[in-house]
Amino acid sequence: MTDSEFHAVVDATLVQVEEYIETLVDSLDIDADSSRSGNVLTLDFEDKGKMILNSQVANHELWLAAKSGGFHYVHKDGQWVDTRSKTPFADHFVALLSGQLGVSCPPLHSQ
Repeated sequence: MTDSEFHAVVDATLVQVEEYIETLVDSLDIDADSSRSGNVLTLDFEDKGKMILNSQVANHELWLAAKSGGFHYVHKDGQWVDTRSKTPFADHFVALLSGQLGVSCPPLHSQ
């Protein structure tokens, strides 16, 4: 994967996560703000903490910082997967988010 392809995949993922969070704000009535600066997306859930997604171009990884820890994902076979557990990002993100918010979040459909 070239750097430009990597940037395109990261951008699409961050947009997808932003849109997903917007739907949760409406459907689950949660307080959440998102802000993006380049390839860094910060999700602020007020008293439930923050989650930060950012890209690491040098090693072509997507990183997630959450209350439960830090996670690294590589793009493999058309999807992001956790470098340790090999769990797909969409599943892992929803599980971490559900745990952090204390609610059951609907699936995030991966691209």
